[in-house]
Order: sequence, then C-alpha cells, then structure tokens
Amino acid sequence: MKLTTYLEAFYKEKNIPGLGVAMYHKHQPVYEHYTGFSDVENQVSFSGDSIFRLYSATKVITVTALLQLMEQGKFKLSDPLYEYIPEFRNMSVRHTLPDGTVELRPAQNHITIEHLFTMTAGVEKIDTDAVNKVIADSNGEGQTLSVIKALAQEPLLFEPGSHFQYTVCHDVLAGLLEAITGQTFGQYLQQNIFDPLGMKDTSFQLKDESRFCKLYNSFNAQTHRAASIGESFNLQPGRAYESGGGGLYSTVPDYIVFAEALCNYGLAPNGERILRPETVTAMRTNRLSPVAQQDFNRFGGESKYGYGYGLGVRTMVNREDNNSLSHNGEFGWDGARGCYVVIDPDAEVTLFYAQQENGSPWYRYHGTIRNYAYASVW
Repeated sequence: MKLTTYLEAFYKEKNIPGLGVAMYHKHQPVYEHYTGFSDVENQVSFSGDSIFRLYSATKVITVTALLQLMEQGKFKLSDPLYEYIPEFRNMSVRHTLPDGTVELRPAQNHITIEHLFTMTAGVEKIDTDAVNKVIADSNGEGQTLSVIKALAQEPLLFEPGSHFQYTVCHDVLAGLLEAITGQTFGQYLQQNIFDPLGMKDTSFQLKDESRFCKLYNSFNAQTHRAASIGESFNLQPGRAYESGGGGLYSTVPDYIVFAEALCNYGLAPNGERILRPETVTAMRTNRLSPVAQQDFNRFGGESKYGYGYGLGVRTMVNREDNNSLSHNGEFGWDGARGCYVVIDPDAEVTLFYAQQENGSPWYRYHGTIRNYAYASVW
C-alpha cells in the first residue's frame, strides 16, 4: 500500500520515534499500521495497545460532548456564558493605547457559548494568579469548574466575537458542561462517549502505565537515541483538573472509532449514535467572520491553508489552497505531539495518525500523510 511505503520511509527520514495510523473508507476499517517505538530506550514497539496523550486532539471529543447537551436543549449557542457560570457576567477587556500602556475597559459584548466553540471568546490562559490560588487552596487538586470560575477574574484579550485566538476556550467548555450536568467532565465523557463506543483506554487518567508512550523532543536517526521528556510536558494545572482542550489519553483503535462515528454523521460502527446528522453538519460549517478568518490564517500557517473553523474543528473551505485530496467540509484537529484526525463525510474517509514527538515540524507532514491515505483507497 502506498501509505505504508511512505510511512516506513517517513518515520526514519523525519526522525519520528514511532507512529500509528488507522483508516476507515466507506465506513469500513481498511487500514491499520504501526512502526517504530513507543519507548526507544527499551525498544518497546508502538502498537495498537500503546497509550499516548492526545493533547489538542482532545478538543474534538470535548465539542462533541457539548453538542450532545445542545441537542438535549440544555443550552443554545447564542446563550451568554454567565447564565451558567455567573462569574463571567462582568468581564473587562485589555486595550493597548498608542503609548503602549494597557487599559482595562468593561466588555461591550457578553461571551456566548458559540464564542467558546469558535475560539473567539477572548479568554487567554489557565496560568493566572487567581487560578493558582484556587489550586493551592485545594491542596493541588484544582477541580475543573473551580479553576474555570477563577479564570473569569482575568481580563479578556479582545471583545468577545471580534477575533479568533487559539486559547483555553475549550477548557471553559469543560467547566460549562460540569455546571450544566453536575458531573465531572470525565464522568460525563465516560458515560456518554467512551462506554457507548467501547473506548476502553481513553480517559483523563492513565489506565496502564506499562503501555504509555514516552514523550520525545527529538530523535537522532544515526544514534537511534531520543530525548525523552517523560511527563514534564503536562497541561493539567491541578491533579483533579480535566482539560477539555488537551487532557485525554487514548489509543489509535479507540480514537479511530470515535472519529468514524463523526464521519458517519454521528453513527458509530457498533450502531451507537453520539450526534444527530444535522449537528455534525453544523459542527463542520465555517463560523469565522472575515476578520476572525484572517486571525485563523495567521495562527494556522501553511498547515491550515484552505481551512476555516467550525464548532471547535478546522473545516476545509477551499481544498485547492491546501493541495488536498480531501473534500471541502473535511474536518478535525491535531495535537501538540503530532496526533492528527481527518474526518471527511463526503468522501467517506476517516483517518487518525498518532505520534509523541515534537522536535520536528509534524504539522507540515500531516497534509502529505492525508494525501497518501486518500491515494491508497482511490
């Protein structure tokens, strides 16, 4: 298969310690391949049992969970966030003056739930003084909703809805889910996505340390040695914090089943439905204003050419701009150590690629992996 030939050469040429890929076509599993190592030092092969951090590929699961609540009438996209988390009622916005000083002014617009989905809310980061105090006061636990409430003390970067900026908006969505359901974010995901789809290894807690992929910053092809960084690259500010933006562990077999459910308009291979077809259509519809689209283009660079941004996912709007074999409306996201998902309902193609290395510009290779995958089934 063309994709196998490419991947076997690719992981050596680009110094990737190990990788895994799975693919569905016409809603049938057609491909699964692993090469290299999850633990280079101990020569442990990367396999379907390898557990790794999804990082921002978590976001696709997060927005799916929130869209389930929207289908149930628990909220509308146009609802102000403060109706569910009152701490976000009276926000201030940073304004940079001509002399470079920063002035805080009352926000003219309320943050809506849609702003969180589309990264246009203006919230910035989790590492704030108020958040750190909440974590310290909870003896390092930092429960999700408590952290998000503390985040509301931080001024916004811009007027809600006016710009796109890739920040912790989806972490706020996790807090919103907890405020609506009364459950922890992880409990909700387990009951409404992981258990129904049979995703036995996906969780905010590492279920089997013996199968965990090491994290790498670089890999040397000549010495076959890699710089392992262990657990030091951690997005969790507290032990109990469940990050909607990047906190999940998973495996290739788990994630491809979830992604395939979205490709089949919410219907999973085992017959479970996690979203309605019209919700998946809304999810992959570009939501960015012209100004926000310019922001997204600057943020994404060449790997996001031709894409807009829907309800928490990139979505293809001009395939020629990305030299893509996927169709307009293909959607998904990626993650900080190189995980990458392609969901293309029109072409009936689902692709998930996993790695745990950040020394190479993995975001530049994703489009090539995608195109080889399409070429292999057409």
